[in-house]
Amino acid sequence: MRWGYLALVAVIVLVAAGCGDNNAKNGPAESADAFVSNPRIFYSDGLHNENTEMIRLGDRILLAFRGGEEGQTGSARARIKVYESTDEGRSFQLLSEVAMPNDPEDPSDDRDIRDPKFVFFKNRLFLYCISRVPGFTYRDLFGEAWTVRSESTDGGRTWSVPVKTFEDRWLFGIEIYWGFWRFTKRQYEVLGEPRETLYATGYDDGDINVGLFASDDGVNWRKHAIIYSNYNDLPSETELQFFGENNEIAVALIRLDNQGLLHDGQTAICTSREPFLKWECGRRIEQRIDGPTWVVWKDGAQVRNFVFARKHLPCTFKRTAAYELRGDLSDPAAPIQVCEIQEIPSAGDTAYTALVPLSESRYLLSWYSSPVDQELAWLEGQFAPSDIWLANVDFAKAPAECRPPDPKRPCEPPPLPSGTQVHDVGGRHLLSFAPVIWPSNPVFFTAEIAFHGSTFDMTLQPLEQETKTPVGKAKTVAGVSFQPDGSFVVDFGSLEVPGPAYPVIDESIPLPLKEFKLTGKTTSSDGFCGYASGYAELLPTPSDRIPLEGSTFGAVRIQGPGLPDPVTSCD
Repeated sequence: MRWGYLALVAVIVLVAAGCGDNNAKNGPAESADAFVSNPRIFYSDGLHNENTEMIRLGDRILLAFRGGEEGQTGSARARIKVYESTDEGRSFQLLSEVAMPNDPEDPSDDRDIRDPKFVFFKNRLFLYCISRVPGFTYRDLFGEAWTVRSESTDGGRTWSVPVKTFEDRWLFGIEIYWGFWRFTKRQYEVLGEPRETLYATGYDDGDINVGLFASDDGVNWRKHAIIYSNYNDLPSETELQFFGENNEIAVALIRLDNQGLLHDGQTAICTSREPFLKWECGRRIEQRIDGPTWVVWKDGAQVRNFVFARKHLPCTFKRTAAYELRGDLSDPAAPIQVCEIQEIPSAGDTAYTALVPLSESRYLLSWYSSPVDQELAWLEGQFAPSDIWLANVDFAKAPAECRPPDPKRPCEPPPLPSGTQVHDVGGRHLLSFAPVIWPSNPVFFTAEIAFHGSTFDMTLQPLEQETKTPVGKAKTVAGVSFQPDGSFVVDFGSLEVPGPAYPVIDESIPLPLKEFKLTGKTTSSDGFCGYASGYAELLPTPSDRIPLEGSTFGAVRIQGPGLPDPVTSCD
């Protein structure tokens, strides 16, 4: 069992900089007068690096991120890499690594580690992380999230073995799993005596509840309140700040994945007064801020609120961007204006930002990103290499004018081929369906066409992804008509894709497609192509739908015993 191995060293202290390339590489040029300037790659090793965090300790900066893995999926190979800078972030050296104390003799007990957060509290340096069981999780279900705590007594050079720092039991001893996201110190007075309490926001497995937790020593935690609870809103990562003369007003910014898990959503603005037991969450902004960092910057008497977070584009493409929230966040009746300041070099899987001060107005910013010269869909980026980036931020250069974010746009279907000619495509074809969430990982079908001149019948048979052999049930749609422009729409309604035909989630889990339609044109007697619409529904609730708009398909006639090379679009 794992805990029999607690005496083993879970932290590897390294003398050299390690195998990864941590020499800064310049990214796309940004003006030195820009709000965010000098973006550069700090670390790249061909693996999936993510989840950045930083803290300033005197004249030193510690930077941490999750590395050692090929993707976001939980794995015992994951570790938190801790780097140190003694020259204001111009260079970093690998200081240590932190991993869960997994037992090679009992892999069933293995755990992942991610989402590092440094906290210096009452003269103690903590590293908090989220640990889950290995494997893919949907809405973090069955991930059995722990918030784990490690401590360093030598400035981050060595760390104690990560241990579970909070446990919540329900009826009959059933555990409720919580992953803490943001740790915020509240400094205040009680009867004239100074006090300090460490608060944390956390979200549960299933992404239904966001809670508030409190500690007086950083070790022992208590659940203080539920800030937000709503299944269909999918609340998770939550920023926390305190306002007022005695920091008696708490404000939380809550990520809501309520417009498609992989697509977009909103952010809830929640407020509460001491003792922070009841929360008002009536305000929303139309930007879903993922992996965010919220900085409250005081410019004389003016207080400005900046957020660095993932930005959502159509067709599940992502960026990292800097925003300003204008208005009184601490007043639940005050309107809030969102200003988009600047996109930062990024693509694919990106964000999980962190900032540390360099001077009164200058900060160092970190984030991670898939290769910026590739436009990967977000899910695809989660299984691809990603790098750690750095840039400089100067809050004194924040623009005075507000540029609202662009209005949200749908993922538009690509154009169909020109021409109105209808070709006789009767026979068997290999149809390759490229979902918008991961176009380079298609679903394969055989498409049997019975051609009747002005109409046709189509039968789709799912194929196992690797062997391309039939799996699951076929479905036929009869009497499909050609339109005057030569196009057609095949309405399959519901179509179940068996797990082996698309094992991205798990081979045992089918992918139900609903309101599934193929809109296309014939291109010759040997093929046809077009785009798909509808949605994938993993669970029967609106928040569990994944829109398919932007997905494409291509079909090539099967000639002989083998299959042709797949074609996934009209391009």
